[in-house]
Amino acid sequence: MLRLAHLSDIHLSPMPKVRRRELINKRLIGYVNWHRGRKDQHQRSALELLTADLKGQHPDHTAVTGDLINIGLPLEYEMALDWLKQLGPPDQVSVVPGNHDAYVRLRHHPGVALWAPYMQGNGTQGHAMPGNGAEKTRSAAGSAGFAPLRFPYVRVVGDVALIGVSSAIPTAPFIAAGRLGGKQRLKLARLLRDHGEAGRFRVLMIHHPPKPLRGNWHRGLRDAGKLLKILEDVGVELVLHGHNHRHELTTVAVPGGEAPVVGVPSASIARHRKQPLARYNLYEIERHGSGFTCTMTGRAMIGASGPVREVARRVLYS
Repeated sequence: MLRLAHLSDIHLSPMPKVRRRELINKRLIGYVNWHRGRKDQHQRSALELLTADLKGQHPDHTAVTGDLINIGLPLEYEMALDWLKQLGPPDQVSVVPGNHDAYVRLRHHPGVALWAPYMQGNGTQGHAMPGNGAEKTRSAAGSAGFAPLRFPYVRVVGDVALIGVSSAIPTAPFIAAGRLGGKQRLKLARLLRDHGEAGRFRVLMIHHPPKPLRGNWHRGLRDAGKLLKILEDVGVELVLHGHNHRHELTTVAVPGGEAPVVGVPSASIARHRKQPLARYNLYEIERHGSGFTCTMTGRAMIGASGPVREVARRVLYS
């Protein structure tokens, strides 16, 4: 049995000291929004309380689906790397970037490439898998001189294949949309097919929800329809995402039925009048013959200062 934890939208605080010349274009708007209210919502104390509880559950692996930082400051990427090291070693934590991680184009800093050990594929023995995805992303990985990241990537943990894609792209102010792109979608389809034929439980990690957001084009996944067609054709067992800062349980069509799509609230929200408090989900995935069982347990903060308690339990596969 694999115990897989999922958290998202970390939005690390406090904001590091900002130099005036760094507050250009979109960063200035994000900086103002942070100080107008987001800094009171996303609190480091809540994040630490939640992750302490997560570690106490002793998951075998942890998936982090983006938005580790806020406005793309160079120091934020370094802070996020320190936080990831506290969460766990790279072979036990898998990360995909979110739109805030690709907030602006970086020219002289590696950006999310600093987190590369947490976004690389592995085989069952820790070696690169054949055909392990290869789309280069420059969304926040920066300029020439830094090794590009490659998506999608795959990590095989027992009978489970964790497949990470990047929907993070730099956008104009007030836009938080994402996109996979044709090359990444093509490789994703091949990976899903290959690991499905190998009899593995396929978990897709993505920041943006895989469904179109009606009437909210500035926040959605631009090629969601094409992604849904891939899932309908080749299948997936579970999709994990963030972005919307709330618990969401929907389904997507796959060959022979439907697969669950689960979004999780922000892992650092301690107070907000509209959004739920910090939460993570824990999945127990176990093979039974030629099939699998998967049970989801939600653990969330109860009140602005905790504690963290179980708030939901549901069988997704039986």
